[in-house]
Amino acid sequence: MISGTLLLTLLGALTAQVNPVVLKYTVDEVSELIKTSGSFEKGMPVLILISGILLGKEVLNIFINFGQKFYGEKIRINVSSRLAQAAIDKILTYKVAYFTDEDHSSGKLQTRIDRGIESLTRLVQNFFIDILPLFSSAVIALILMYLQNVYVGLVSTVIVPIYFYITARQAKKLGGVRRKLRSQREQKTSGLLNLVNSIMVIKSFVREKLEGKKQLNLQRQLMDSQLATR
Repeated sequence: MISGTLLLTLLGALTAQVNPVVLKYTVDEVSELIKTSGSFEKGMPVLILISGILLGKEVLNIFINFGQKFYGEKIRINVSSRLAQAAIDKILTYKVAYFTDEDHSSGKLQTRIDRGIESLTRLVQNFFIDILPLFSSAVIALILMYLQNVYVGLVSTVIVPIYFYITARQAKKLGGVRRKLRSQREQKTSGLLNLVNSIMVIKSFVREKLEGKKQLNLQRQLMDSQLATR
């Protein structure tokens, strides 16, 4: 499954470089025809060859994209299932004191597990479907740049670390906000579960407005944190 995904990624990275190679070949051939005052008939084989290559590339890309999505979905399902079972097995090994802690109440724990599994599953799927193909295409494109012009390749190589540095700074800045966002989501889910479970007590002591205001404040704090990440 993973080997099939890697093979499709390599094929996708190679087909992504077909257009610039074909464009260079077209320019060279057209320039040669202009120099030799070639007629339209002499250019027809070049036109047919280019059309065939581009059409074949598009057809191949259809199968590659389908295969990547197919294997990516299988990987996502397998990873999600294994992570869920691993979380259950791990929880069963914890002592009772772990569950008596307020920070590990049922609502917060469930939200934390669901979010963690969802995040890790999406990371694995994005790695094989988005990140790896883009990285492979970038490496092959960089090799072609160096083959055509060393200076253009050097400029591209210098830009890459700058991009990674800016991305790392941005991720570090948002890291604290996302941790705060996770905590607020857990509080929101836990508060809603406690509200439902304690509805009879709330009704008995006429605390509807107080509990509603409390949930509203949590929702506003969650909204502010979500807007801060945008």
